[in-house]
Amino acid sequence: MASQQNLIKVAVLMTVLTIANASTPFRHCADSSNPLPLMVQIDNCEQLPCDVWKSMESKIIVQFVATRNAMAKLNARVQLTSLGMNIPYELEAQRSNVCANLMYGAYCPLDAGEDATYQLMLPVANNQPEVPTRLELTLYDAERADQVVACFLADMRVRKPSH
Repeated sequence: MASQQNLIKVAVLMTVLTIANASTPFRHCADSSNPLPLMVQIDNCEQLPCDVWKSMESKIIVQFVATRNAMAKLNARVQLTSLGMNIPYELEAQRSNVCANLMYGAYCPLDAGEDATYQLMLPVANNQPEVPTRLELTLYDAERADQVVACFLADMRVRKPSH
């Protein structure tokens, strides 16, 4: 009985470690002095470019570290670049509100050194061109003149879903 319980514990731990290690590669933003997140996961992508699908939402999970005590208002901004052109991308207020989209029971205010995980459901427009696209996602401290809390770049490929 005890060995069966230990076997179950080991299996659960291995599953958790496998999930934790399945992350998406990412790069520094243009300003490399901006902090990087601890981890990024775009859908189930483990290798760039990540495929994202027109008329669907891509789940982007960002684990980051709070840079000061009592961080109560954090916002996310998305910038897309295709064929050398910046594509304006306005997130709805509900999606860009980092504190409203924290995972694993975390909540604001956050304190310095506390790590938290933000989930963004990013809509991919049906008219988005099917070309390689660079995603830049930045988390800002809205109470400190938009000081950057975390920023990363990842390459995506916009695809049409096959029905």
